[in-house]
Amino acid sequence: MTYKTDEIWEDKWVNTTCGVCYCGCGAKVRVVNGVPVKIEGIKETTMGGTNAGLCGKGVAGLMYYHDPNRIKKPMLRTNPEKGIGVDPKWKEIEWEEAYEIITTKMKKIMEDDPNKILFTNQTMRASDGPHNHPYFYAQAFGVKNNGNFIIGGGSLHCGNACHMLGGLIHGAWSIAPDWRYTKYVLKWGSSKGTGSGHSAMTNARLRADAVRRGIKEIVFDPMGNFAGGKATEWLAILPGTDTAVGLAIANYIVNMRGEMDELYLKAKTNFVYLIKEDGTYIRHEKSNKPLVYDTKAGEIKEYDDQSAAWEDLALDGEYEYNGEKVRPCFVPFKEHLKQFTIEWASEISTVPAAKILEVAKGWVDNAQIGSTITIEGKTFPYRPVSSVTFRGSQGHTNGIHQVAAIDLMAQLVGAEDVPGGTLGWPAIRRAYPGGNYEQTCKVGTDGVIVPSVFYSHDPWPVHAPSYPATNMGCVDVWTHCTLSHIPYVEEVDYIHDKLGMKAKPEMIFGISANFIISNSDWDTAVKNFKDCFVVQNDLWINETDQAIGDLILPDVSYLEKDCWSSEIDAFFFSGSPSYEDWYVHLQKPVAKPIGESRFFMDVYLEVAHRVGVLDKFNAKLNDYYRIEDPELQIKPGEKLTWKEIGERVLRWVYGPDKEKIEEQGYATWHKSIEDVYWRWEIDSRCPVYMEYLIHDRRNMEKIFEETGFDYKKLEMDMDQYTPLPSWFWPESHKDLDDEYDLLAFSYRDILHTNNTTFQNPYVDEVSQMCPYTFTITLNTTMAKERGFKDGDIICIENKYGVKEKGIVKTMEAQSPKVIGIAGQGGLWADGRPIAKGKGANFCKLLPAKLKYFDPVAGNMETAVAVKIYKVN
Repeated sequence: MTYKTDEIWEDKWVNTTCGVCYCGCGAKVRVVNGVPVKIEGIKETTMGGTNAGLCGKGVAGLMYYHDPNRIKKPMLRTNPEKGIGVDPKWKEIEWEEAYEIITTKMKKIMEDDPNKILFTNQTMRASDGPHNHPYFYAQAFGVKNNGNFIIGGGSLHCGNACHMLGGLIHGAWSIAPDWRYTKYVLKWGSSKGTGSGHSAMTNARLRADAVRRGIKEIVFDPMGNFAGGKATEWLAILPGTDTAVGLAIANYIVNMRGEMDELYLKAKTNFVYLIKEDGTYIRHEKSNKPLVYDTKAGEIKEYDDQSAAWEDLALDGEYEYNGEKVRPCFVPFKEHLKQFTIEWASEISTVPAAKILEVAKGWVDNAQIGSTITIEGKTFPYRPVSSVTFRGSQGHTNGIHQVAAIDLMAQLVGAEDVPGGTLGWPAIRRAYPGGNYEQTCKVGTDGVIVPSVFYSHDPWPVHAPSYPATNMGCVDVWTHCTLSHIPYVEEVDYIHDKLGMKAKPEMIFGISANFIISNSDWDTAVKNFKDCFVVQNDLWINETDQAIGDLILPDVSYLEKDCWSSEIDAFFFSGSPSYEDWYVHLQKPVAKPIGESRFFMDVYLEVAHRVGVLDKFNAKLNDYYRIEDPELQIKPGEKLTWKEIGERVLRWVYGPDKEKIEEQGYATWHKSIEDVYWRWEIDSRCPVYMEYLIHDRRNMEKIFEETGFDYKKLEMDMDQYTPLPSWFWPESHKDLDDEYDLLAFSYRDILHTNNTTFQNPYVDEVSQMCPYTFTITLNTTMAKERGFKDGDIICIENKYGVKEKGIVKTMEAQSPKVIGIAGQGGLWADGRPIAKGKGANFCKLLPAKLKYFDPVAGNMETAVAVKIYKVN
């Protein structure tokens, strides 16, 4: 049958999930004659902005489908030379040849050591698909401990320190204010609710309602642009100095004001655990459980002894156990805080002392310690204050202490996972009525929460540092590296050799992570990976593909993707942090794949089948979804497509409602209020006193001594392995001097999802109207004093001679001691012509040396000392 070109034979709307960032908002797409022509939000769902609206990026998502620059067949590099500026001389090949190349190389490597294979992953591309599944995939190949990953947090530095403590404190990957009931919010390098970050539009909607309700929001940030510009008050702070202000406020609460939620501290933290002179717990000789002192009984007991009432546990005093002096760890904590005065914090951070005092007073006043609230007949502690952070403040060499100090304020007033406080994301997912899939957190060793779902290896219980290293990321040794960045560092060969990691990387396989240009020094990244055979599934040829890629496979966009597993991300990444019913969306295809593009999960399955590990991967899926029905389990020998696997998983997850949910594209059911405010429902304790770091330091230093690993020569700061949140200068500050006298930092531009949206013509058009997206921001007064004005081209140079150029844009709302760069411009891949040559790239300025990494959590220092000067 033939049609006239102007005849419409199909005009429909398809419900799916937005895939332009990792927030997974509900989206519906108008499809005319098989072609997507319009995208809107779904008003019937809460996964999105007001009236379930999408942000501008989401509406512009059409261009992922329509972009003529997408690759349509597998592309094979024919030029053996690699590097930035080298022409790969691509050749189109057939899929069968591509599979043969991949599997032949994989089989040969696996016969030797599967740990020589690195797997790429990034949250932006994975979130419009399965999130944890690439980890199962790597394990099926024999990779150990999830350490063989090249990842960059969606092509932007990820939040290791935040994730580590988010897991230990909230049983979740991320945190947010309880917008529905909070009154007073402190944000530190976080844009929650102002256009980016996890559940971006859901948080924006909830925050907007809270603003209309009259909350006070104070933002500590080097610039007053997005989060700061929308706040009640913006306070300029130097990057990496949030710890100082947080500790000063904690000192005010404990030692000056003396007004704390003592019942919370006794019942829900480890501050009551008794410690020895060396700072470690005194433990019961048989059960090995930490001990506490029951003041009413006058006895030392196990921490979970039901005969000891919470209110009777000691926070102070000195006691004796088996002839050894012991005391609650709150005692040294309280004394430790006294050194962190408000005046000291002001000098370090540049935040005026009067403002720090004002915020501290406001925090305690608004915490309403001792108050309660009844919601749906259930009474909870009411603490309407929230202190949140993410990549901005934790992205420093002192990252773990930054996050710990910011969390301290909430701990001291009991504002964790209760109405008005700071909430996990979330910690508990109950099964759909009639379904079977449920994820609930548990209580582990020493009373610490164990998350039900975590992106990489569980944060608790964390295995002791061990030797030799079994993976590229060396997470055997750096046990708190949620996502290891060790493969990026300049000294990677030395680290691997000393720590016994014999498997040198020979192959990289996975999703389109643009890791060469989106982490740190480009030259180091190319050097570390250019000898690998690099295979990526991608929409375009990006910078990493062009520099070191060998075989690039055409992936589908989210509009062509049949990805039932996006529903899992609604729990892990995209759900509402507040008290709202569950809304879980499926990602349904709205159009046929462009050219010969194939969904990367189907490519994964085919490769796993050809190398003989498919049964292992399928077993991992059965285990993850806890599929007990033998009819639904994936059986040994079965070779299914991702859609066919989804048919079974969705039947298990949604039971008899599977077809209804597939047809409408989403599921909704009631979220129990006890599962939102679970803190007092689960008998767990927050490890505010980080006693485990004492043992980790001892074990690591023993390994270093045995192996000859010279951590002092590498300037790795082992003093950060201390149980008490403390002040440590970020490495970027140590580099400041009279010549390199400014700190450069990057920030999330709400117009973009890191560098992935730079190729979108709709977003590009708006970006060219924005004064900040493609420019370098300087404080107006500072710029004038140095002779810079809007439109000048300047060179930014770090102490290692790495340079980047940019166009000046001055603004009042920025610290005079910093320069700001929006995300990741400065792109040069020929396969993305719209993105090419726009803006400046910040990441190339970051040194790739071990000393610029947090020694505990492993995240990268994301500020850098620089000098600037005018160029032609």
